[in-house]
Amino acid sequence: MMPVLKRYTDAAISLGLGIASFILLAIRYSIPNEKIFDEVYFARAAEEYLQRRYIYENTHPPVTKLLITLSTMLFGGLPRGDNAYGWRFLDVVAGAVAVVLTYVLAKRVTGSRLFGAYAAVLFGFDGMHFVQSRIATPESFVVCFSLATLYALLRYWDAIAHAILHAATAEDAPLQRIAEVVVAFVLAIGFTLLRFPHETLPAKIVLIVVSAAVAFGVYRYWRARPLGAGWLLAFGVCAALLVTSKWYGVMTYGVAAVVASYVAIRAWRRGERSPIPLDAFVAVIVATIGIVYALAYIPHFIGLRDLPNLPPRPYTVSDIITMQVNAFLYHDHLKATHPYSSVWWQWPLDLRPILYYAQYGNLGKIPTAEMIYTLPNPLLLWPGLVTVPFVGWLAWRERNRAYAVVIVAYLLQWLPWMFSPRIAFAYHFYVDIPLIAICTAAVAHICWERLSPSNRTAALWIVGGYLGVEIATFAYFYPILAGLQIPQSAWMQRMWLKSWP
Repeated sequence: MMPVLKRYTDAAISLGLGIASFILLAIRYSIPNEKIFDEVYFARAAEEYLQRRYIYENTHPPVTKLLITLSTMLFGGLPRGDNAYGWRFLDVVAGAVAVVLTYVLAKRVTGSRLFGAYAAVLFGFDGMHFVQSRIATPESFVVCFSLATLYALLRYWDAIAHAILHAATAEDAPLQRIAEVVVAFVLAIGFTLLRFPHETLPAKIVLIVVSAAVAFGVYRYWRARPLGAGWLLAFGVCAALLVTSKWYGVMTYGVAAVVASYVAIRAWRRGERSPIPLDAFVAVIVATIGIVYALAYIPHFIGLRDLPNLPPRPYTVSDIITMQVNAFLYHDHLKATHPYSSVWWQWPLDLRPILYYAQYGNLGKIPTAEMIYTLPNPLLLWPGLVTVPFVGWLAWRERNRAYAVVIVAYLLQWLPWMFSPRIAFAYHFYVDIPLIAICTAAVAHICWERLSPSNRTAALWIVGGYLGVEIATFAYFYPILAGLQIPQSAWMQRMWLKSWP
């Protein structure tokens, strides 16, 4: 009876958080009713998909552009849905879902429903989350897929740990595995040569590798059902959706590699076999990427018009591979500048928000401004400079795998940007903001457990007071997050740092 009651409680909390977040995000989300910032690429892509035209923005994979297209279709497609209501609706939904995913992940990390909800509320009242969830760009979807990927990976690791605790080990049959891989490659070669005889050699190689991985992964999943198979598959699909949204999602696979390596090393030091079957692990990852990537390019395979006066042309696998190469070269050689660009070390310090929209006017004789800044809540980011390292220290000291997943994900989704050759923006740090909220909630949970037995009033003031101040800070910045008309003097009062205007 108790597990059922707990599930209903979790469902009720998730539903409440989701509905409250959706209402907050949906108020005036269509204002301004014009394309702002990168909507000129991604909202435009929705129009191009619906007209079966060449997709101008081809430097990122298509999943999020397809979701924005679906959002437009929900409001009637062209021309009725070709407006801010249509472009942005599913981003609003994704923003609300991200708050729910923050709750379930934080609950898993802290072991507390109360502080899982605490983390979700912290994230829900973050300024960058608010703005990115109300603009038709990929970032709100990316955060959703990132949180889902980390949750699935943590559940998979939990399943593995449970198996180790009960002395369960992976089946060890290397010769059988080699035979299965050989058969998979033979089938993949035959399939490729018969089905795609006219593709280029690089395209055939890609098809053979992906087809072999799909065949082997499906067989191993069906035949052996490796430990935690359901969560492994969920991780593979969510991670594939993440990478097929934006390439920097590949950093999440680094988290999986760290987890797999850690489990394998611990098993080796104990003289045991690793409970993670590396062959199935890699096959599921490659197979899910291949399947999701192929499905994402279905509109291209069906046919798009390269020019308005030409009939739709079906793309080949070689065309799709060439698009990936060209996209990589674009990012690798991009030398553009932007007044609101920033570098990786500025992001956790909240030094350089991005101005997405500005409209100046007058209210009587008072100069006014309507601004939309994607500004992370400084009362979330700045405490994160302490809470994130503290949780990292606890992860090491206590060998806490939930803390470890959050910290490793935070680092691998942030630090590789120091090597990026292209221009970067603060929104690239958006994927780490819910992880900061989770770390802060974990510290609040520890504070509550230490203080409440002896001084519950002090615990309430510290834990509840911080949450209240963070929400009040969001309310203070709300006019420049939502594009409200305010006096220019009020706008400048909200520019706390010289690097913000």
